[in-house]
Amino acid sequence: MPTTAPLLAPVKGIKPQILKKICEKRTFSAYYWDGSGPLVICLHGFPDTVNSFHLMVPALVEAGYRVLVPVMPGYEHSSSDPFNRYFVTDLAEDVVAWVDRMGEDAAHLVGHDWGAVTAWLASAMFPHRFFSMTSIAIPPLKRFGEALQRCPSQLLKSWYMGFFQLPLLPERVIKARDGAFVRMLWRRWSPGWPPPEALLQPALDALQDPIICRSALGYYRCLTRVFHPRHEQGRRALKLPYQVPCLMITGADDGCMDTRLFELGMREADFMAGAELYRLMGAGHFCHLEKPRQVHAKLLSFLELHPKGAKKLADELARQLG
Repeated sequence: MPTTAPLLAPVKGIKPQILKKICEKRTFSAYYWDGSGPLVICLHGFPDTVNSFHLMVPALVEAGYRVLVPVMPGYEHSSSDPFNRYFVTDLAEDVVAWVDRMGEDAAHLVGHDWGAVTAWLASAMFPHRFFSMTSIAIPPLKRFGEALQRCPSQLLKSWYMGFFQLPLLPERVIKARDGAFVRMLWRRWSPGWPPPEALLQPALDALQDPIICRSALGYYRCLTRVFHPRHEQGRRALKLPYQVPCLMITGADDGCMDTRLFELGMREADFMAGAELYRLMGAGHFCHLEKPRQVHAKLLSFLELHPKGAKKLADELARQLG
């Protein structure tokens, strides 16, 4: 589990359960809020923890959804890979394993940052396992390279990804000076929004752990191994149109991911089940934490438009019961 106690708290008296699943001698953990509605899986990013959804979980639970927030692989000792293999295809397969673990045929999927990268690929590789996909702060992967060519300024914003390819030095910098490097990233990525210390501290604490820090950087190091065969399945899936309804939420002031990449990477023919882009003025990379009311309202309305929305399910059950 994470190295610090989470902010994720009981919602309407519903205490989060800690679930586990075992795969190849690794144990993966998640926080779960039970209920009678459809399942929503929320995936966090970097440099962050499950606490990224401490505001979203109550909104989803109170709207009638069951919510699962996995600890992303490697962000706990039990799920760390001894060979530091964190390819996006592995992360996508892990999400489907959670759907199976919950005994579900499909679920709604929400991701932020690396969680959104995972959500994009999971929904492309396994479209039949998801009712919908919501990406926060990450544009579509299918045409990302094409969009990047038309927005070269993103390369400057992505400088840290090159830095993370260096051996040993990034680990030292991240752990130095009370997490000054991570604090700098949050500040630059969401300018004008000082994150609450109680929210930032769990991420700092987690990355002080050498195993977790190495794992988190492993995501970036595996991403650049473009010729590794583990990327092939993902590349094949991204050649096809997205078959899952997609919602994209972006902050207009995102200092990590240039918000123009969303329009530059979208084609109508790429989204067989439709797509919606929601841009928040005055918000940055952590827009779901900066402007939670707007994000929750948009997300809940989007979920209701698609199969097994919580309200639709409740209304159908009420009709059946007379």
